Amino acid sequence: MIDVIIPATNKKEVEKVINHLISLGDFFGKIIIVDFDKSFPSMNFKQIEELNNHVDLSYIFVTEQTYFNKSIAINIGYELVVNEYVLICDADVLLDKTFFEIAFDVWTTNQFIECVFSPEFVIESDNGEVRKGPGICLLKSAHFKKVAGYSSDYLGWGMEDVDFLKRLEYIDVEPRKIAHAIHLSHSDEVRTRNYHCDSVSQMRLKNRQLFSQKHESHNLYGTLFDDFKHVCREVCLC
Repeated sequence: MIDVIIPATNKKEVEKVINHLISLGDFFGKIIIVDFDKSFPSMNFKQIEELNNHVDLSYIFVTEQTYFNKSIAINIGYELVVNEYVLICDADVLLDKTFFEIAFDVWTTNQFIECVFSPEFVIESDNGEVRKGPGICLLKSAHFKKVAGYSSDYLGWGMEDVDFLKRLEYIDVEPRKIAHAIHLSHSDEVRTRNYHCDSVSQMRLKNRQLFSQKHESHNLYGTLFDDFKHVCREVCLC
C-alpha cells in the first residue's frame, strides 16, 4: 500500500486529484493533505468529510508560516505515513494508472531493489506541452526517512525535488522514469502568489545557488526531524 502526501496552498484542484487517485484502484492507504492557508483552504470541511467516506484522508494545516514552503509541507505529512511506500504528489497532478502498475511490477519482481520512481514526463492540460516532473516521487518510506526527507532551507519551491533525488542517489537509491502524468494548468498569478520573492526566476536563482552549495559538500540530509520539532501545525481530520 502507498501513503500519499500532497502539499497544497490555495489549490482547488486537490479534490480532483484525490478523486482521481481513488478511481485508480486499491493502491492507496492514507492520503495526507498538508495545507498552508487556513483562511482560504484548498478544500472545505464538507469536501473533506465526503472524501473521507471513500479513502483514509488526513488534513493538516501548517500554521505560523508567512510563506508556503513545499519541503515543510512534505516533511510534516510524512509524520503520518504508516505504509511501506510513500508517494509525493503535487496538488494539481493526475498520475496515469500505469505509473503504479509498473512500479509495483518492479518491486514484486525484486522487493529489495533500491529505486525511486518519477514520471517520464508531465503533460500540460491546456496546451499539451510536455515537461519534466521531478517533484512527483514514489519510493519506500524507509528511504525517505534515511535521508531525513526534504530540505526546508529552500525557499517556497524549486530545486527541493532535485536536491531530494540527488541525496537518494548518495545512498544508492536509483532514480527511474516511468509512465506519465497530466498537470492541471493554471495561470502564472496562481503559480506565484504564495511565495517569498517578487518573481519565480528570483526564487529559483536563490534555490539553485543553495543547491550548488549543499552538493559541493555532498550534503546527505534534509530537515525532516527539525521540522517535526519546530513547525506548528493543526490537524483538521486524521
